[in-house]
Amino acid sequence: MINQEYDRASAEQVDEFLKFIGINKDPARVAINTGASVIGIRFDTGVVVAADTCVHYGSMPRFQSVDRVFKINEQIVMGGSGDFADIQMFKRTIDAQVVTDRIYQDTAEMKPKSLAGWLRQVTYARRSANDITPVAVVVGGMEPNAGPYLSYIDFRGVQVEDYVATTDAAQHLVLPMVRDKKPKDREFTEEEAIALIRQGMESLHYRDARAIPYYTVGFCTASGCHIEGPYKVNEDWTLVRHNRPQ
Repeated sequence: MINQEYDRASAEQVDEFLKFIGINKDPARVAINTGASVIGIRFDTGVVVAADTCVHYGSMPRFQSVDRVFKINEQIVMGGSGDFADIQMFKRTIDAQVVTDRIYQDTAEMKPKSLAGWLRQVTYARRSANDITPVAVVVGGMEPNAGPYLSYIDFRGVQVEDYVATTDAAQHLVLPMVRDKKPKDREFTEEEAIALIRQGMESLHYRDARAIPYYTVGFCTASGCHIEGPYKVNEDWTLVRHNRPQ
């Protein structure tokens, strides 16, 4: 049996090791103001993206009238969760590119698949450089010649294209519900997608401590994109009285 003594690592060495494996203890990189879940559903003629209007400061719902679903152009809507400062940074960069395209009269308008690919590359590059952007983004819109498009991108640079895209707690509370109700032989209709959005936001309000009852909805179809709301969840707390101890 070999007995060997090891010197305890210094605080500087521990910090260096944590940064090497991807754990950055820099206070400037800690997510302070964060947004909760985003839900996106693709239907036969377009896409719908919804998120509540709250940005939390830690666990406190500090800002309760903030739009987290954005219209990028007439072909793209985007919803973001996670660090709201990074979401705003992405939004400003995207808006600047849209303005640049208009200034130079570029006929090639930004498309949802191109935007999702750019976000994937940026988030992966920043993760590889240990400068993580702790966000998750849902991009939806209309691809010319291809129809409705929906994609999910997270802070690791992972991108998933599907008929449903969710972030945060909605991945556990809403995603299974939408998959269970998906018809096997066709896409959702617009009415079915809207009903699922309402049901999903209601489920989040009841079960997610970071959700509030007010939410906005972004629609994108062949006729264009627009944002609606805020709407309010139909709350019903009558069941609580039956579970309250006497």
